[in-house]
Amino acid sequence: SIGMNGDANLDFLNIPLTIPEINLPYTEFKTPLLKDFSIWEETGLKEFLKTTKQSFDLSVKAQYKKNRDKHSIVVPLSMFYEFILNNVNSWDRKFEKVRNSALHFLTTSYNEAKIKVDKYKTENSLNQPSGTFQNHGYTIPVVNIEVSPFAVETLASSHVIPKAISTPSVTIPGPNIMVPSYKLVLPPLELPVFHGPGNLFKFFLPDFKGLSTFDNIYIPAMGNFTYDFSFKSSVITLNTNAGLYNQSDIVAHFLSSSSFVTDALQYKLEGTSRLMRKRGLKLATAVSLTNKFVKGSHDSTISLTKKNMEASVRTTANLHAPIFTMNFKQELNGNTKSKPTVSSSIELNYDFNSSKLHSTAKGGIDHKFSLESLTSYFSIESFTKGNIKGSFLSQEYSGSVANEANVYLNSKGTRSSVRLQGASKVDGIWN
Repeated sequence: SIGMNGDANLDFLNIPLTIPEINLPYTEFKTPLLKDFSIWEETGLKEFLKTTKQSFDLSVKAQYKKNRDKHSIVVPLSMFYEFILNNVNSWDRKFEKVRNSALHFLTTSYNEAKIKVDKYKTENSLNQPSGTFQNHGYTIPVVNIEVSPFAVETLASSHVIPKAISTPSVTIPGPNIMVPSYKLVLPPLELPVFHGPGNLFKFFLPDFKGLSTFDNIYIPAMGNFTYDFSFKSSVITLNTNAGLYNQSDIVAHFLSSSSFVTDALQYKLEGTSRLMRKRGLKLATAVSLTNKFVKGSHDSTISLTKKNMEASVRTTANLHAPIFTMNFKQELNGNTKSKPTVSSSIELNYDFNSSKLHSTAKGGIDHKFSLESLTSYFSIESFTKGNIKGSFLSQEYSGSVANEANVYLNSKGTRSSVRLQGASKVDGIWN
């Protein structure tokens, strides 16, 4: 939860202000003299805020209450364990077969490659003599250090890979120091003989032992969540409450209201939704709005059972303005009890009256629709009518329209009809 409050003193708005005339740059205009001007009095803040002593109080609170109930979800792990136990022996035999085949392929391929390499080296050594790279001796100037000749003997199969290297001897005059020559013989490059590990043939998959199984997973049920918001000041008060409750039914509720110095900004909005789980599923929702100019409500119900599906929706709205009023009503119903049926109706009435515009208008619209269906036939009926009556600059007018349509379809044929009727009148022009 969060809480906050504060105060403000607006007495400085009562101090009268005096603003002299000011010449506007690059023009010949001057601002008028403003003397003893009170922002609090002249701008309407006095009527709006009522007092210069302002304060506010803010409160926010959210709470979740844990539910002790749990939902059980069936998980057939015992069947999974039984399947593994019944097939683990066959998996062991397949693994052993694949293991032996892989080891045999690896050993055979390696030995064949070794034979080919040895054969290639033998043939080249017989047909080609070994190569020798020799460097002549030389004397390093100034220091008179003598370096004897040295040689590098390469393999017969490859003149790049050395077989033996003879290092030069170095003689340093003066102290009569001599470093003798050495011959380094490198071991031949050969692929070793590959022996497969004998203990590999004794490797088996581990034994599988079934654990103690559980066939249900328990998930905690959703708890109750509530939320409260409140803001209060000398001008406006706002309150909002919301809640989600999980009991025998799942219920969601919302309520918001305001209190304002201006009646037009006062409102109350309330909504409730309930999900019932006895004998099927049923969802009921209700929403209402109340204001000085607008009132409305919405109610809907959806019901699902094994044998039937039913739905109904009802919406009403009323608008009341100084020169305009409107009433709206809509209903929708459908079910599948004896046969699938859907019916809908819309009704709209309005009244406009403005003395400043010297105009009036009053009328309404009514629409009805129905549908029935079975495997043997299909039927649609639609009816619409509307009317208007009013005046414009003392010139009266009126009009009406009506439309009716029907369609019926079965295995024997189709029948349909359409009727349209209209009338209008303007005084002094046509009738």
